[in-house]
Amino acid sequence: MKWMKNIISLTILAIGFQSCIKQVTVDTRTEKPILVVEGSITTDTVPYRVRLTYSGPFTSTRDISDEQIEKNAIVTIEDNGGNATPLVYKDSGIYITTDPSYIGKVGRSYHVNILLKDGTRFISRPETIKPVQPISAVKVNFMMDFSIELPTYLNVSVDTKDPAAEENYYQWKFYSLIMRQTWGVPCGFQCIKFEYCYQAQVDNEIRVLSDQNINGNEIKNQTVGRSYIYTYGNPYVEIAQLSITREAFQFWKRYQDQLTRTGGVLDPLPASIKGNVYNANNDADFALGYFSASSVFRKKVIIIPYSITEYLLDISARSHIPQGWLSCFEYYENALPYPDGRYAPPPPGWENAEQIKVYW
Repeated sequence: MKWMKNIISLTILAIGFQSCIKQVTVDTRTEKPILVVEGSITTDTVPYRVRLTYSGPFTSTRDISDEQIEKNAIVTIEDNGGNATPLVYKDSGIYITTDPSYIGKVGRSYHVNILLKDGTRFISRPETIKPVQPISAVKVNFMMDFSIELPTYLNVSVDTKDPAAEENYYQWKFYSLIMRQTWGVPCGFQCIKFEYCYQAQVDNEIRVLSDQNINGNEIKNQTVGRSYIYTYGNPYVEIAQLSITREAFQFWKRYQDQLTRTGGVLDPLPASIKGNVYNANNDADFALGYFSASSVFRKKVIIIPYSITEYLLDISARSHIPQGWLSCFEYYENALPYPDGRYAPPPPGWENAEQIKVYW
């Protein structure tokens, strides 16, 4: 019975330890909401937008609560020539310009002026638009790097020539229309419709570069985005190459560093990244985010991937097709409502775009 005594002793000891544990309530840190400003003006002839929200506990832009959206501000974009254009509220904290003749010009400086409903005024430090170099070549490569979350993809890169004798800072933005697939909707005997559609996707990865180590030389094979392969189809890609200021480059580099930071649980919490927007009466009171001014060169291409096989789609993409009879353009967010996207003509703007063939 010695083993029975040992069990009883251990049980009593465990109960004793449990009674000694004191529950501790850890105070969570609460911060006053801070205004977040996201916006830009470029040399593009498109409406410019400024988004106003407040910092708080959300995990994505779709999770922002109504209380974290600023709907009642007066927002204007102004230049150093005394010209200004007002922005009107649209939705989700987004304000847009309405005057198509107000376009960013190289050599001019621009800032945003924000008047909140409580009378507080925020302004951004002026940024001067610098000229941008054209993209000299677009390159595409198959990448056999897929996972449960994402299929294999096409890596898109560019070449450009950096001008000598001056500082240059670059940023790239990437937009694509990619083919998606569902099982479609039955429409009679051996008839299926709405099986394919094009989905608009924006690559939100921050891609910036300084010419500090390459001044006056070619910039080659600069990755600008990824186009994922979910099914057969030709991706439509638009690349924007922007000239940004040194301050904007430094802001995005700090933002990048914070995103990739991998510290321990005892490391200090990341500090708020100061942008270029501040309280007009107290520059120590700053907003989060950044308002930029830049020139932009856009390049549209149609990628024609050859040698996509059923085997490739089976191992990397088939698991991403949702189960059930579903309309493709109703199921996927930001899908274009083509009756049959697989055979649809190029969307507006891509009719005469360069075609790039790529082989697996």
